[in-house]
Amino acid sequence: MPKRTANAFFCPTLSWLALCLVPALCLAAPPADFEARLDLARNGKVIGEMNFDLKSQDGRWIMASNTHGTHGLARFLALKESSTGEGTWEDSKPVPLSYVRDVQVIKHMHWSADFDWGAGKVHTVYPDGESTLDLKPGMVDESAIGLIVRDGLARGEDEWFLDMVDEDHIEHAHFRRRSVESIETPLGCMKVHVVEKVRGENSTRYTRTYYAEDHEFTPVKMEHGKTDGDHMEANVTELTVDGMKVDPGPGCGL
Repeated sequence: MPKRTANAFFCPTLSWLALCLVPALCLAAPPADFEARLDLARNGKVIGEMNFDLKSQDGRWIMASNTHGTHGLARFLALKESSTGEGTWEDSKPVPLSYVRDVQVIKHMHWSADFDWGAGKVHTVYPDGESTLDLKPGMVDESAIGLIVRDGLARGEDEWFLDMVDEDHIEHAHFRRRSVESIETPLGCMKVHVVEKVRGENSTRYTRTYYAEDHEFTPVKMEHGKTDGDHMEANVTELTVDGMKVDPGPGCGL
């Protein structure tokens, strides 16, 4: 496969995962620690494994993730990804301090963002260069978006308009809850809130995250792709929330 094709396929996918997999924020307390393992599939075939580890202590949060290819093209290309997001809380809202992500697929690619709230600047480094952008209150990075959305779900919100730092510009991102439904998972039937990223009318891309209501709105399934192209899907297979392992439960038909 040509290098550009491989990079174009895997990098947006890993960026999406970093965005989706961050634990819920309680109104007056830090989020519960959680560990999750998910299988990543492309067009119905498992290609990799993802592991996530969140710790929250002393007013700070940090989330680490790693992904590696186990089957097919992802294994052949020795796909590896790691990311770490870190921040603090201010008025019960997440304030990002730093974000780093590294991807190895054919070649090494590096992303980072360092926030200087005192100076009102964020410095970003990405594969094509680096930039310094103006910061405004409420701006977030990829990891903090998940915190805000899940806090909102816990409080009954169903739509979010967020400004996200993205390489050399600020993206005005829009998310909304599409539905509440029950789905089958490897851990049994779960009631989930399906949140999608809203895109332009002519866009064929989609991004959906399924948050489990009974597990502090932890994401248990993600979908990403194009209606006329590849479909990526991640499904949780193991989950521990606040030190308690989630055991398999009955299916939706029971």
